[in-house]
Amino acid sequence: MFFTEPEVKRLTVIHRAFSGLSARTAAVMLGLSIRQVFRLKAKVRATGDDGIRHGNCSRQPHNAKPEDLRQQVLNLHETQFSNYNTCHFAEALEEEYQLKVNPETLRRWLRAAGVPPKHRHRSLSNHRRKRERRARFGELVFLDGSPHPWFGLDRPPLTLILATDDATGMPLHGRFDREETLAGCFNVFYHLGLRYGIPAALYLDHAGQFTTTRHGGTHVFQRDDKPTHFEIAMHSLAVELIFANSPQARGRGERINGSFQDRLVAELDHHHITDPDRATDYLNRVFIPKYATRFGVKPRDPSSAFRQIPEGLDLRTVLCAKTTREVQNDNTISYQGQTYQLKPNIRTVSIAGTKVSVQEWFDGSIHVRHDRAGTIAVRPVLDRPKPQRPLKRTPYDVFAVASV
Repeated sequence: MFFTEPEVKRLTVIHRAFSGLSARTAAVMLGLSIRQVFRLKAKVRATGDDGIRHGNCSRQPHNAKPEDLRQQVLNLHETQFSNYNTCHFAEALEEEYQLKVNPETLRRWLRAAGVPPKHRHRSLSNHRRKRERRARFGELVFLDGSPHPWFGLDRPPLTLILATDDATGMPLHGRFDREETLAGCFNVFYHLGLRYGIPAALYLDHAGQFTTTRHGGTHVFQRDDKPTHFEIAMHSLAVELIFANSPQARGRGERINGSFQDRLVAELDHHHITDPDRATDYLNRVFIPKYATRFGVKPRDPSSAFRQIPEGLDLRTVLCAKTTREVQNDNTISYQGQTYQLKPNIRTVSIAGTKVSVQEWFDGSIHVRHDRAGTIAVRPVLDRPKPQRPLKRTPYDVFAVASV
């Protein structure tokens, strides 16, 4: 067994004390009492150089974890939790196996077993000031999409659309979709409204479904004189929209996305979930409540900024893409290349030749509303195939026939 540097110093001074160095001088050199110097001399004389070490050296601590527990934990990490970071692994052990092990102990065990740490990419940026959290729950909500291979590198990436509260840092609702679409954002906001209410403000990026992007190319000054369907819906609900100009400005939301890409990916793989619908259910039923309990903070103001949905209002009639169409004489309208037949309305109001509002809800269904006739039921109509007209004969065709 090798001696440490302090032990080498102590052993050298004790050997000099055997050769004539006074106990008082040795005590000053070692920072010990004279009585302790005599004890060390007696111990070295009796047991040799190893007597310079403390009596507990190489002994098993009384609070040490059993070796079989360490081996069990290492086996679990290798077989089931290899994608978990250390803190996440400690939480999973306590939750699923009732094994409470300190994360620092787990870190030492894993490093000793040759398991490297999970490094995250940390970009260097200029010095920025930290933005203070909003005071009330629901005062500001992040709504953002995070594209990532959530089900593994061997499967196509999906986008997690997530709503997160700024005051508490708690994720509120999420949904897995192929892309960050208007319908997906409306869907998340709809479930957010049903559970918590209508937030005071949303913090967004400049995605095309949120705000009007550049007209005529990047060389043209950006304008926003034509509101999007999302802006129209939020204006109807009196929700303020705040647009961030950089990813750094959405730092809290970006950090939560990064944490989800670590923890949520590991849990989806652990439970063998590869279906977007099952993943959305697990996310909102299990993962988000657990994550909010673990990392959520209390707001400075206990009152909530969420507003109740007005009585009698169906949020789906607001969270939709609205367009205007003219009703033909046969009571049909055309929308997105599809013809829809309007069924007779209860109020028996003739609507041929008038304007109707066409609403495309986030579930893909089409709903038509008239100012006087109210909501009108519709059904898609299969367009009749158009007869093919004979091709016109060109002078070359006439020449070819004459030649024959």
